[in-house]
Order: sequence, then C-alpha cells, then structure tokens
Amino acid sequence: MLNLIFQRKKANGKMVISDSRQFFNTNKKAEWFQESYVQKIMEYVDGSKLIDGFCLKDRNGMTVPPEYLSTGAKTAILVWEYPDIIFNMTQCGDNAFQCVAEICRHSDRTELTYRYLPLWAMEGVEIQKDGIAITKELYNEKIDDWLEEIYND
Repeated sequence: MLNLIFQRKKANGKMVISDSRQFFNTNKKAEWFQESYVQKIMEYVDGSKLIDGFCLKDRNGMTVPPEYLSTGAKTAILVWEYPDIIFNMTQCGDNAFQCVAEICRHSDRTELTYRYLPLWAMEGVEIQKDGIAITKELYNEKIDDWLEEIYND
C-alpha cells in the first residue's frame, strides 16, 4: 500500500526527509549494497553495479562512489531501507518511482510528493491519500487539487 501525503504536516509524527541526497550520503551503509533489491534499484535506475563495499561501476564503466547515484536511486534505496521514514517522491524520476511502487506492492509505505506520480507505475498497488483508501480514478481526477495543498505546506 502506498499512502500519499502532499504536506509534511500530515506525516502524523513520522520523520519526513525532504532531501534524500544528504540523508543518503550521511547514513549509507556498505551492507545495503550487498542486498539484491538495492542492486536491482541501482541497475534499473542508473545502470550501476556493485564492485565491492562502497565501490560502484556506472553505466559507462567508470568506478564511482554511491554519492554519484541519482537522487531517484538514492530515494528508492532509502524507501527500502527505512520503512518508517517518509521520503519525498518529487525527487524520483518515473523509473525510480517504479522501484518504490514495487516495494509498496509488498509492504506499506507513506511518502510525500509534490508531483503527479504515474498511474501506470502503480499497477497492483493500493493507494491511499492521507490514510484514506482511494481509487486510481479518484487519484487521476483529484491530483491537481491535491497538488495545490503544497502551497499550505
């Protein structure tokens, strides 16, 4: 299940991370990169593969540190690693959001967004808005109104 919030104040006491880049860079752990799902995220989103520890190979064959991963890949990894923290999906491209949607097919997450998240990527995902179940049709119909909530955030 994916519970979407459009304002940080609707987080119900949970921690909200608006900038995944800094949080990822200061909290990353080498063991994350050993996990098969994290490796799938890196390869799918950025074309990066683990060499060893904090050493990655990007899609061009260059050796890079994890800090070089895209913000979307970092956000998707954080959603996987920290189920009780709310991350900002606005920083995810559609490919990274697909990884988040896959996580939400199997476990519940609440995430913040200031943009339209594509319905095609949410196939098979139950959606809530502020903790209330919604249909994909309602999501499509009301998204513009909900996005206006960010002006009160």
